[in-house]
Amino acid sequence: MNNTLIEIEKNYDVISYEILFKKYSKLIFKMINNFIKAKSLLLHNSEVDDIYQEIALKIFKNDYLSKYKAEKSSFITWLNIICRTTTIDYYRKRMRWMESVLEEESATATEGDIDSAIFSLPVGVLTERQEQVITLLFKEEMTAEEIATVLGITSCTVRSTKFQALGRLRNYYEAATTLHTFEAITERRKVS
Repeated sequence: MNNTLIEIEKNYDVISYEILFKKYSKLIFKMINNFIKAKSLLLHNSEVDDIYQEIALKIFKNDYLSKYKAEKSSFITWLNIICRTTTIDYYRKRMRWMESVLEEESATATEGDIDSAIFSLPVGVLTERQEQVITLLFKEEMTAEEIATVLGITSCTVRSTKFQALGRLRNYYEAATTLHTFEAITERRKVS
């Protein structure tokens, strides 16, 4: 750790952020995952990559490397604070997005749109691209080739995205079933 700090101090003019992220990428991922587990945030593993990218952008865009002061905190503490705050920002942004989608869904459901009530995906489980592919595939009944043309991607990418989305939906519904079963068991224990 100290070698890195000395290296940063000596070579700040020529140090690249690429070197910083090569040395600490595993640690950053570990910090993100530990924080998510500690706070019991409902984030999917693929979203950790998004958070990592946001951390990299934040450090680079705001030139945090030049603002780091060794006398205020250790390098690891400084990095951990950036990881935690970025994860919190990401989670809050995602929650606001989910709330807006729920409001939009309730508005369309009140208009009597039966299609949206029959075909609805759980909020926040799939990425935007996965939702597009699943919607076009099952609601619009398009083929993989047609979807590829509409979205400007290859049909292999469509199939891969579909496979990943279905896996996420399976995991989501298995977790929901497990939670429902757990709640039923605890409810029975309260009664007896």
